[in-house]
Amino acid sequence: METKQTKLDELKGRNPFQVPDGYLKGLTGRIMSQLPEKPREEPKPISLYGRIRPWLYLAAVFVGLIVSFRLFNLFFATEKDRSSGESLYVQVAPSEGLLTEEDEDFLEYLESNYYNDAFTEELEIIE
Repeated sequence: METKQTKLDELKGRNPFQVPDGYLKGLTGRIMSQLPEKPREEPKPISLYGRIRPWLYLAAVFVGLIVSFRLFNLFFATEKDRSSGESLYVQVAPSEGLLTEEDEDFLEYLESNYYNDAFTEELEIIE
């Protein structure tokens, strides 16, 4: 046990492995000369279908998503949603009898030049 410890102490801080002199000179050339020659392959020409195939796949994905969303809405919509037939956007056309005199005065005020002039003056002040 004593001898092994002393040998380790002698090697401490030193690398016991060494590369022979001149080994690395020309190493790449020697390795490359031992490799077999690889035949050079010509690239295959790409057909028209090969060029548009990724775009076709992308279009198919979008069509699939749209169809799946439509089917999802069709199958999972509640009965109330199906029967009401109401859309999210409702347009209301004012009829003659719905507006009060106060509402008509307010609409006239909004359409008047006084309101437009006051509004443009406020904008000029802000700028």
